Amino acid sequence: MKMDNIKVGDKLQGHVEEDMEQPFTGTVEKLYTNSVLIDIEQYDPQDNDNVIELNHKIVVNAQNLKKPAKK
Repeated sequence: MKMDNIKVGDKLQGHVEEDMEQPFTGTVEKLYTNSVLIDIEQYDPQDNDNVIELNHKIVVNAQNLKKPAKK
């Protein structure tokens, strides 16, 4: 996803293989040059320990983000 299309408050889905086993969904809290700070809200139960260690926050490269699928 391009940075121009991302705003604070957007709900996005991302995946960071270094920190999380599965994709997660969260709200954009801060924008950086090529990445964003995400407040992790929905995630796979197997990532629970990782989310706790990250304090429910993670910096994600914009290229690894997308709009979540509508349910």
